[in-house]
This record gives sequence, structure tokens and C-alpha cells, in this order.
Amino acid sequence: MNTIPRPAVMKVVRLQGLTLAVVAGIALLLDTEIGVSILLGGLIQLIPQAWFTWQAFKYAGANHANAIVRSMYRGEAGKLVLTACGFTVVYNVIDNVNAIALMSAF
Repeated sequence: MNTIPRPAVMKVVRLQGLTLAVVAGIALLLDTEIGVSILLGGLIQLIPQAWFTWQAFKYAGANHANAIVRSMYRGEAGKLVLTACGFTVVYNVIDNVNAIALMSAF
């Protein structure tokens, strides 16, 4: 019996992380404040997205339909909380944040 293979979504998350590292590294060489803001904005997006991806694709198959739905709701709720916490921490802890760079990377 053939089953549908799981999508390679974690590869996408790793590619996003690599892209973020390259872009933030280049920006850090040009301007420290903008580079840090890009890195933080990207991490505010990447960490919750990785959490959601891990939760959403934890189960597969029709036998796990209820677990899949619960896992997706848990993933989306966690993603919202992690995103809100990320912005709260950045705006309350980091003094010099370039909002345009932060939101562009987000």
C-alpha cells in the first residue's frame, strides 16, 4: 500500500534560516543597527513558523485525523503566542531597533 509522503517542509525552514543568516550578515557589515533589526525580525518570523511546521506535520494519515487537527490548532496558537512574545521582547529589551528593517525581515 502506497502512502502519501510527508512534505519536506523542514527543508524550507532551514532554507529560510540560511537566507536570513546571509542577508543579516551582509546587512551587519553595512550597518549594525539595520543588520541586528533584520536578524531579529527574521527570527520573530522563523521561530514561530518552525514551531507551527513541526506541530502541523507531526502526524500523517487518515487514522490520525483528530490528532492532526489538534496539532494544527496547537501549532497556530503557539505561533501567535511566540510571535507576540518576540515583538514584545524586541521592543522592550533592544534599544536601537530599526522598525522598517525589523518589519521588512518579518
